[in-house]
Amino acid sequence: MDKGKDKWAKVIKYLKSSGRDPAKVLKLLQGNQKGKETNYDINRSSYALNVIGVITQKIHDPKNKGKTRAHVIRTWVKSDDFRDFYNLMRHEEKLKWSRNKVELYVKQINDLWSKPNQKHWKKYFKMTKGYFIIGKGSGIGNKSFSNKVFKFTK
Repeated sequence: MDKGKDKWAKVIKYLKSSGRDPAKVLKLLQGNQKGKETNYDINRSSYALNVIGVITQKIHDPKNKGKTRAHVIRTWVKSDDFRDFYNLMRHEEKLKWSRNKVELYVKQINDLWSKPNQKHWKKYFKMTKGYFIIGKGSGIGNKSFSNKVFKFTK
């Protein structure tokens, strides 16, 4: 057997038996090419960051003083603000907000908040009260931001 075929045999067998759509699998793989980011990739990577920032803002809002994080999350998830945010961020995945899924959204956001890999962003947003501080000494490092994300004024 050809060594190249042998190397891919398990992958091909899995793809053929899993009922996957070959066009979608190819699109997914092509989207992961180094240096090529799709809207899906950008939305996916910024979703957690946005959620952590918004929850931190809402926790620091004086009208939420004394309320638990779970209450703040649940209230946000039921709001028009979250509906618009969810529909915008999940548009590429063809997902739409649904009132029937509020409990699922609350669980997903609580799980996201509790992930150890979000510790850095929770610390950053706690320090900035949920906002990005852009400029020298911002703590963000050498990351650049697309002008499509932020509107800069002169």
